[in-house]
Amino acid sequence: MPNQQQSQQSQSPKGKLSLAITVGAIVGGALVLAKSETARTRIKETSSSTKDSVSQYVADVKADPTGAKNDLLERIQKTATITKEALNKIQEILDNQGKEISEKVQEVKDESQDIVSTAKDAGDELKDVGDKVKEAKEELTDSAEDEVAATSSNDLDDDTDTDHTVTKSPIN
Repeated sequence: MPNQQQSQQSQSPKGKLSLAITVGAIVGGALVLAKSETARTRIKETSSSTKDSVSQYVADVKADPTGAKNDLLERIQKTATITKEALNKIQEILDNQGKEISEKVQEVKDESQDIVSTAKDAGDELKDVGDKVKEAKEELTDSAEDEVAATSSNDLDDDTDTDHTVTKSPIN
């Protein structure tokens, strides 16, 4: 019974999907090979080249197993060293760029605060100017009312009919 459960579990949907993908890839590759002569030629050349490389490596290992092992270890160590240097350089770049970005963000933040402060100051100054304009308008309105009142009293006092009026300000 346990063997049947294990075989049923191995036939899960994920297992079936990966099997279907593998079969599809093999069938697709076979169709490409059947249709394209250049693909067949390229695969033959690549296979032959790979076979020659593997054969040469096996022959080298058989001839000098210790030397091949040492050579392989040396290449792995060089690769690890180069990778480590690259990672250190990447980390250094990220650190430097991160600092620069942080500094630029702080500069933008400071400048934004300065702009907001300047805008508030300008708003306050514009409000003061608005108050002065309002005050000037009131002064003009009061002056005009005084002139009208003076004109009205002059008209009542004078028995002569003239179009002359007295104003506080000179007429140009």
